[in-house]
Amino acid sequence: MREQGATSVLGIDLSEKMISRAQEITSDDAITYRTADLETLELPEAAFDLAYSALTFHYVRDFERLARMVHRSLVPGADFVLTIEHPIFMAATHPRWIQDEDGRKTWPVNRYSVEGERQTDWFVKGVVKYHRTIGTTLNTLIRAGFTIKVVEEFAPSLEQIRENPALEEEIERPMMLLISATR
Repeated sequence: MREQGATSVLGIDLSEKMISRAQEITSDDAITYRTADLETLELPEAAFDLAYSALTFHYVRDFERLARMVHRSLVPGADFVLTIEHPIFMAATHPRWIQDEDGRKTWPVNRYSVEGERQTDWFVKGVVKYHRTIGTTLNTLIRAGFTIKVVEEFAPSLEQIRENPALEEEIERPMMLLISATR
C-alpha cells in the first residue's frame, strides 16, 4: 500500500508469526503491524481512507459486527476492498472432481443455502470457516452502510490455465469472490 501512495498503513493479523514475518521483510516506519482478533477488533472512528482484506472474512463468525466496525473506521467516500473464498468453492463437498454417469467431471456442491460453521482440512486438519451465501455477504455490507461498486467471481482464464495447467480443475466453479464497496 505504501508503494501505491499510502502515507501510512496498519497491517492486522491474528497470527503472531505472520506479523513477525511482515516486520522482517518491511523496513518502513510508516507501516504499523498489530496482532489482533477480527472477532473483537476495535478501530478508531473515521480514521482510514481504505480498508483491504485478502481471504480473511470467511474465518470470522460475526461478519455483521466486523462490517459495521470497518464502516465506522472509514472516512466518508473511502473504499473497502475484500476477497473471500467463494461460497460455492467453500460448499464443494469433495476436494477434487467427481465424474457423473456420462463421464463429465463436476464439483459437487453441498448445502449451499445452509449457512454457518464448516470444518475443512487446509494445511492442517479441522480449519474452521463460516459459510455465507453471496446474498448474505452482500446484504451484510449494504446493511452496514456500504455501497457495492464491483463484484467479481474469480476463476482462472484460459491463458492462466495454459501457463499453469494445474488450474484447469478450477475452471468449473469460482475460487474467490472479490468485492469493492464504498462508505
